Amino acid sequence: MLQSFRALTTVHSGRAKRLRCEIKLFKAFDPKTQPPPGPPYTTSALWDTGATNSLVTKDTANKMGLVPVGTCMMSHAGGSDPTNRYLVNIDLPNGVSVFGVTVLECQEIPGQIGAIIGMDIITQGDFSITNVSGKTVLSFRIPSVETIDYVSQAKRLTFAGVGRNAPCPCGKKGPNGKPVKFKHCCGKSV
Repeated sequence: MLQSFRALTTVHSGRAKRLRCEIKLFKAFDPKTQPPPGPPYTTSALWDTGATNSLVTKDTANKMGLVPVGTCMMSHAGGSDPTNRYLVNIDLPNGVSVFGVTVLECQEIPGQIGAIIGMDIITQGDFSITNVSGKTVLSFRIPSVETIDYVSQAKRLTFAGVGRNAPCPCGKKGPNGKPVKFKHCCGKSV
């Protein structure tokens, strides 16, 4: 039985150089026992697999009136600096929400981006990027449901319809010079 999950898909025309989506940020609250503590702050977010943590810009933190819950050292390409930490709830597109996220404050990001979705959120689910028909498609679901394995998928598609006792399509021959059966060759790993 397939596990319940929440998912989103964003489509970018052309090959995207940056993966973005609109998000809503809230000061942290427990959605099971509390209403939102005011209206959300809507901003554009960048998906970044190179960012360990999710981030908000200093401007975003100021506009939301966020109060730091502490400080920490943030490493980046230019070294490391002390920075503020905040606690927020993040609403991604299509009703995908992540609660109680510790975000770090960063400097302004060119392109009117107010936040970065980092690996702390990405690794809670399944994340995939495809480029077909001139479009870049980002798809994300949370929690993780299954392994996405393009190598296994390629093998299944390549060998679809090959009988177990048929000669292996890879053409491998046994010591006797006869074709090896599929079940004893590439069929073992499918």
